[in-house]
Amino acid sequence: MPRRSPDDTPPATNIRIAALRLLGRRDYTAQELTERLEKRGYAEEEIAAVTSALKADRTLDDRRVAEAHVRAASRIKRRGRLRIERELIARGIDRTTAQAAVSTLSQDDDLAAIRQVLVRKRVPANPDPAARRRIFQHLLRRGFAAGSISKVLGKRDEDDD
Repeated sequence: MPRRSPDDTPPATNIRIAALRLLGRRDYTAQELTERLEKRGYAEEEIAAVTSALKADRTLDDRRVAEAHVRAASRIKRRGRLRIERELIARGIDRTTAQAAVSTLSQDDDLAAIRQVLVRKRVPANPDPAARRRIFQHLLRRGFAAGSISKVLGKRDEDDD
């Protein structure tokens, strides 16, 4: 989409409609919505006014977005708490809100997710050291804590004996 010149600024009455259309497709954080409206050529003052109005009537709610992201990332995408928190912060959610949203996940959720990743990847119960290192690194990148990974991998080794 070509950049608009300052003379080509869209009318202010359309900014709320544009924001609602974006929010109708999916939930955005305040920062994400601001960035998208800026790309469309709206003025910063207009964007600030619309986002504050949308926050006031809770159409735009970073806490709700964070909670939905946590549910999808943990249950569907099988990501760990650490990665989910980093993703939320990258989406523009403040650290305390991100930590509060991630705190809804229990240790058992992480352990179950690790087990499911191992089953999906068809990791044998007692992998050789090189394979164990690879899967350990893979799970770390997915945002699981090293202790949780060791706990699940160790448990699988015990079950094999």
